[in-house]
Amino acid sequence: MRLKILARITKLLLMLLMLSVACAMAALVISGDVRRFFAEGYGMEADGFMLYAFLLTAGAIALWILFELIAVLSTVESDPFLERNARAFVRMGVAAEIAAALFVGKCVFSFTAMTAVCALVMALSGLFALTLAAVFARAVAFKQENDLTI
Repeated sequence: MRLKILARITKLLLMLLMLSVACAMAALVISGDVRRFFAEGYGMEADGFMLYAFLLTAGAIALWILFELIAVLSTVESDPFLERNARAFVRMGVAAEIAAALFVGKCVFSFTAMTAVCALVMALSGLFALTLAAVFARAVAFKQENDLTI
């Protein structure tokens, strides 16, 4: 029972985060004030193409990872050890590594300490997701073997 409540709270928080990222991306496109806020924080020109490309790409990657997490979390109550979940962790890991490369690329053009920290966090998150993918793939193999022997 406790796992169900935790899974539902986590899923709600992930959905709220997904909505927040989508709203931030929309506000970035619509509002000049939001563009200036991000430009100051990232040390870039407010009307530059690089700022748009960087932030919208990072936002799209974040939405992709959140979508995958919600899909995995929806299987927790029934059977989480599915091949689909193992592949989802691979996709999340690859997306996080792409985001890390994006942040490293941003550091090359316009260095800020926070961008370097984000690059490190995304690289570690990607490695964590790829490790979980391997663990889940192994668990799926054990589960399928166990199901066949019963």
